[in-house]
Amino acid sequence: MTEIFKMPDIGEGMTEGEITNWLVKVGDDVKADDSVAEVQNDKLMQEILSPYSGKVTKLFVEPNTMVTVGDSLIEFDGDGGAGEASEAAAPVATEAPAAPANEPASAPPEAPAGQAAPVVASNGQILAMPSVRHYAAQHDIDLTQVSATGRHGHITLADVEGFTGAAPAAPANEATPAAEPAPIAAAPEAPASEAAKPVAPAHVTEGRQPMTPTRRAIAGAMTKQNATIPTVTNFDSVEVSKLVDHRKSFKAAAADQGIRLTYLAYAVKALAATGKKFPELNASVDMDSNEIVYHDEVNMGIAVNAPSGLYVPVIADADRKSILTIAQEIGDLAEAVRNGTIKPSQMKGATMTISNLGSARGTWFTPIINGSESIILGLGSILKEPIVDADGELAVGQNMKLSLSYDHRLIDGMLGQEALNYLKQLLADPAYMLMEV
Repeated sequence: MTEIFKMPDIGEGMTEGEITNWLVKVGDDVKADDSVAEVQNDKLMQEILSPYSGKVTKLFVEPNTMVTVGDSLIEFDGDGGAGEASEAAAPVATEAPAAPANEPASAPPEAPAGQAAPVVASNGQILAMPSVRHYAAQHDIDLTQVSATGRHGHITLADVEGFTGAAPAAPANEATPAAEPAPIAAAPEAPASEAAKPVAPAHVTEGRQPMTPTRRAIAGAMTKQNATIPTVTNFDSVEVSKLVDHRKSFKAAAADQGIRLTYLAYAVKALAATGKKFPELNASVDMDSNEIVYHDEVNMGIAVNAPSGLYVPVIADADRKSILTIAQEIGDLAEAVRNGTIKPSQMKGATMTISNLGSARGTWFTPIINGSESIILGLGSILKEPIVDADGELAVGQNMKLSLSYDHRLIDGMLGQEALNYLKQLLADPAYMLMEV
């Protein structure tokens, strides 16, 4: 019995995706609910599962091909049995850059003695996440010599670290959460991000290179947002010595609970409180109906950088959570991005967003508003600078740089600055956050 498996709707509004890797080939016997392909949808790589059992007799598309829901993917010759997952997809921790369409498939490389040969995808590429490839390039490691232990023959970061004997650690710039801006001067409790060293970019050859699906999604979204939202950015700074001391006091207690307490957690809490006090910050503009949409929930997007692009996972109901809970979720979400296990549902529903250049020693910038939101907060570094203290004396302060971009269709300059002033008050003294509902 011949069955045709067509591109399923795997949810989250997906209408198309790119078949980056076939996990089966013609002649393979497949059982229902076996993984058959990896599909890149916007920023996520997902496996799709076969609804049928049988022998693969035809693959309708080549790797690196965009397909839409309903397109034919695989022809089976079998019993037609369908599995429970039939047209479901499961997120996985794998992502591989697409090879150029005209690049011939290479033969599987021979592995060193005592090692399993790496698995080669149907497009001739060794299977490994971009972050793994990036790490390998940094350390001059030939991935064809690394034994793969990941699902479906993917090379994991642990495989590469084990091959080199390096201690398990993510690259300094891999999936770094948009986390804490850090003091420039050395201090006993300097944030961990101060230890991060700049990493030279991977070598890029001259010429043209196709955009990855992730980069296409980012480019499209940024172009649309920049073209349709009239944005104003207010730049300011706030003296945060009390915030630095507060974090220092609770950092060890948080670590005892397995939580990395970052300045970002404080900023999330403070901005959530600001959004409750100034509802326009937590609202959206609907130009089709000429309405302002006010949101009851305060769901905070946090920009997380990864080698494959920028991700914005969401902390739901941020205004109702403690700073420690927020810090725990930031760590969990950043780890999910780093491991490639972040789910589409974890990047939906943001009503405000925070981006950060603090860990990169940035100051002010003009972040682009995300989605249908009305504001985005840019966090810069905390810098030791001259200030005039409460007694009118010259002193050394710790100034956090802030950039608040907002939709001028909804928020006027005066309101934008009033909201920024309130945010500064909360960040200047975390005790004020205890007074918030």
